[in-house]
Amino acid sequence: MEGPMPIVYVPSHLYHMLFELFKNAMRAVMETYENSPPPVTVNIVRGREDVSLKLSDRGGGIPRSVSDLLFKYMYSTAPQPSKSDSHTVPLAGYGYGLPISRLYARYFHGDLVLMSCEGYGTDAIIYLKALSNEANELLPIFNRTSTKFYKPAQVLGDWSAPLPPSHAHRQDKPFLSHKTNGN
Repeated sequence: MEGPMPIVYVPSHLYHMLFELFKNAMRAVMETYENSPPPVTVNIVRGREDVSLKLSDRGGGIPRSVSDLLFKYMYSTAPQPSKSDSHTVPLAGYGYGLPISRLYARYFHGDLVLMSCEGYGTDAIIYLKALSNEANELLPIFNRTSTKFYKPAQVLGDWSAPLPPSHAHRQDKPFLSHKTNGN
């Protein structure tokens, strides 16, 4: 299908995801090629279930040893932004762009995946639901049954958070349970 492709999605979320992927692709290409860099290509395809946006670059790819780290918060392949220059806003280096982009995609039953060929380039694909009635918010379930997953199984006290008074009388603490006979 050529021409406009209507889609119902949160504009700021889509902007953030695309900005992040374009920025990463262009950075990789420019770091790999000094002269005449190859273009970053984009394919947008509407299927029966998904609208897929595929960005492809030839920026050298990502080693498999690093690919598991890319969606971890605070991990970045870019240098850490300088704190001394308060007049500029860095575009990279904080390590939250890809994780938040994937979170935005998954929030409405989509996804963001990366496929890379080290030494060649990377494909990043954003999957969005094609039908707006299938793109409902994916909210966590919180009820009596799920409560056990959100509460700690055992209350532990340490130097940063001492035990609450209701737990202080327990004798299962190894350093406080030893009784002496006055010796």
